[in-house]
Amino acid sequence: MVTVNNSDYYNNIPAGRDLNNLPNTSSADTTVGYQYDGLTEEDRFVQKVLQEHYDKVYKENLSHSDPMAYIESKYCDVTSPNFCSYMTEDQRSIAYRNEKRMLQTGGKYSAGFARYDYALRNYKDVYTGGSRSVGYVRNTDREKQYARSAVNQQISNLLSKNGISISKQADLVFSIDPYTYQLTVSGNADRDTLSQIEKLLNEGDNAKNIWTHAWICMHDADNEIVNSQANMTKANQYSLWHEVYETTGYDARNATYKNGTFIAEDGTDLLALFKEKSKNGAGYELYSKRWLEYAKNGWKKENDLVLKIGFDSSGLYDIGQEKGYGAAQNMWMKGVSQSMFEARV
Repeated sequence: MVTVNNSDYYNNIPAGRDLNNLPNTSSADTTVGYQYDGLTEEDRFVQKVLQEHYDKVYKENLSHSDPMAYIESKYCDVTSPNFCSYMTEDQRSIAYRNEKRMLQTGGKYSAGFARYDYALRNYKDVYTGGSRSVGYVRNTDREKQYARSAVNQQISNLLSKNGISISKQADLVFSIDPYTYQLTVSGNADRDTLSQIEKLLNEGDNAKNIWTHAWICMHDADNEIVNSQANMTKANQYSLWHEVYETTGYDARNATYKNGTFIAEDGTDLLALFKEKSKNGAGYELYSKRWLEYAKNGWKKENDLVLKIGFDSSGLYDIGQEKGYGAAQNMWMKGVSQSMFEARV
């Protein structure tokens, strides 16, 4: 088992990560943001190990006069001297499928992340044993930390490029509107510096991407909200507003509830328009029902999902949660197993 000795592991950006890999929806003048791809660091490690393993085995199979017959002898014929009796049935099955598929596709590997694959047996942190029925917990904390490191570096580069330096005494707060994604900066820097930072972070989709990053970091590994700034009422109001706006082009906050529907300032029946333009019937049912529920009490400003995130000389830090991803907050992550995962992908 390989152990990582880098004590600053979680504050460094893994080599190989592309700082320019911004969210797919970002506008051309965006410089800050992180594209989450749904993979954890363990997923990437497993993918790398299995890719290397099956590439090697593919070449070995091709060295035989009848590669397919050789594969079958290893995994299907119990009488063959090549039979892999040391593997479980599940492991023989997945190896057989992977090697057969690679033979059929000319060496293209697309097997995924099976943690019970025999090729992973020496990597105890990711290997779940020989049965496909044994589950595992996906650790999303590392990915959030990598995202934080990337966003910190992007902000640092942006400020440095524009001649802005942050003193060690600086303590700022970024507040981001959930509808317009307008970012405002407050804190103990001079007014000109605050204004310059605010201007830069409102370029392109920078503020929107910082909001999204902060929101993702407010959830634990089970996707539960763990930040006092947020709750499901606010989250539902946020998603409702964006669904209505993106579908109809109207701001739901300005609509008036009348006779069982919502009327825009120009007289448009927004509920009817929403239904007409909704591409997903189930989505319309969900959001129209939620919208009508809001009609009982009106749109509450206190339920707007305005997010605040701190910023100092070490980068962004979380406000309102016990386990944060800031440089001075992430000591809790030191208890998360680091074995074998070097600071690279």
